[in-house]
Amino acid sequence: MAGGKETPRQKMIGMMYLVLTALLALNVSKQIVAAFITINDKIDRSSASIDEQLQSTYARLDQKGATLRAENRDLTNYNFWNSNALALKKSSAEIVGFLLSECNDMIKEAEGTDWVEQVDAEGNIIKLKSLQGIQNMDNYDIPTNMFVGGNPENPNDRGKQLVEKIHAYRNQISELLANYSDGNKKWIFKAPENPAELSSALITANPKDTTTISRLYKSLTLPERLYSLGEETELPWVSATFDHAPIVAAAAMFTSLKLDIKNAQVLSAEYMLSKIDVIPFVFNKIEPMPYAASGYINQGDSLNLRVMIAAFDSNEVATIRYGIDADSANRNNWKETKGGISLDGLQPGQHRVKGEIGIRERGEMTWKPWEFSYTVGQPMGVIAQPEMRVLYWGYDNVIESAASGYPADKIKLSATNCSLRSNGNGKYFVDVSRGTRSASIGIQGIKDDGSSVSLGQFNFNCKPLPGATLYFGSVENGGTMTLTEARNTTKIRVGLDPSIPLTNVTYAIIDGTLRVGELPGQGTISSNGDLDQRAKTLMAQSAGKSVVIEVKYRDKAGITKIETLSFKVRA
Repeated sequence: MAGGKETPRQKMIGMMYLVLTALLALNVSKQIVAAFITINDKIDRSSASIDEQLQSTYARLDQKGATLRAENRDLTNYNFWNSNALALKKSSAEIVGFLLSECNDMIKEAEGTDWVEQVDAEGNIIKLKSLQGIQNMDNYDIPTNMFVGGNPENPNDRGKQLVEKIHAYRNQISELLANYSDGNKKWIFKAPENPAELSSALITANPKDTTTISRLYKSLTLPERLYSLGEETELPWVSATFDHAPIVAAAAMFTSLKLDIKNAQVLSAEYMLSKIDVIPFVFNKIEPMPYAASGYINQGDSLNLRVMIAAFDSNEVATIRYGIDADSANRNNWKETKGGISLDGLQPGQHRVKGEIGIRERGEMTWKPWEFSYTVGQPMGVIAQPEMRVLYWGYDNVIESAASGYPADKIKLSATNCSLRSNGNGKYFVDVSRGTRSASIGIQGIKDDGSSVSLGQFNFNCKPLPGATLYFGSVENGGTMTLTEARNTTKIRVGLDPSIPLTNVTYAIIDGTLRVGELPGQGTISSNGDLDQRAKTLMAQSAGKSVVIEVKYRDKAGITKIETLSFKVRA
């Protein structure tokens, strides 16, 4: 495929294409067959560089749209060519996906596995794995049977479809470039199926476009017939390309077709871009920008947050003019600065800033108005301990901190006779050592300049954790249980009474004893709460008798305590 003036790189690609075509019908050695892998990789790298160029072209298209919207100009022409550019992008992805899908099916037939490396969001294949891993690289039966069939003079439908799809894509994008209105003039072009009719078809197109359209059309036109080495007559393009072609050579041909599509796409996209007559804003950076009227709300309130895209030139610092409060209404009192504005918070209450920012449009500086409102609050601090107003030894005491007018990341706590561990979102674990009787926690607000202001000091009483309760089945202290439950319960548990509002409190059992009425001896309880065999035997004989369980345990602060559970087993 060729047409129009070629760049040095296109000439190199064309030379590789000719070498590839010339070798397809040769019964070559494995070393030469393997060389197609190198050719394929070089073509694929060229395709990757074109992808980068396409990304730049579509980015410049977006820049032109952003400029027209910012200047509140007519978008009719932009919308037309942007729509065509998106259609071009979609069709290009689909034809590339089709070609690579056909190539993948061919390789899968030989290797028994998919060769796909990457697909796009619409499911189009955009990249195959390297040909290096193909084991049957010299197999020529599969390409022949899949795309040619038994009669090279009349290739099968699948082979003919390759030509039909590429030519359909050629016709579509040629018409996308050529059919449009320019003022009162409407230009029309219908892509001919026969290349010999191209000149007559171009008569109705804009004379300014005919060179580009002709170049594009010819670059995507496959020759109807080609000479195949070893043959005295020409064969259809499909047969000359795939008949007795080793799999890696056929795969390299698909990669070459992919490159032709990419070259056509970038030529078309650049030409569409040139049809939009606007000098875009210069910007080299795009960032997401969350925006809200305020960054602080009270509990129970709501906040409207907008997330926008900000595009700007990081190499140019904008000039800003502005006035605050009373000065906002008098332009003569406005200040001028570059980059940003520092707003002080000396006076509490609602404030208003109004101004304009300088933007360069078509080489001229224009001024765009803006305004902003903000509130300065009176800071105050508070610390809440949801569980209790005490701190327990050896327990993860939880406190919450908040300060009106200060976000969570601008609040700092200080501790006396205790230590703090952040739990996120303004919550902290407070650790108190055994024996501590009192502790205090202070809260400070951090200003923008790094200095701090005290917002309060809060005192706490410190004490050991409450004593634990023994649990044996469903029985409570002083209650009764059935003999069946007594026999089947083999474990004692130590924990807090549910009425105590502390969570995640655990105790470690040291040991314990179990006695049943006047029965001789006693059973023991292990450190994991299990009854030994003697205790189980006693419980089996406990009908109508009283049971006393005594357990020694230790809390997290290391304090050892003894708890007793007494109950009666019903006869």
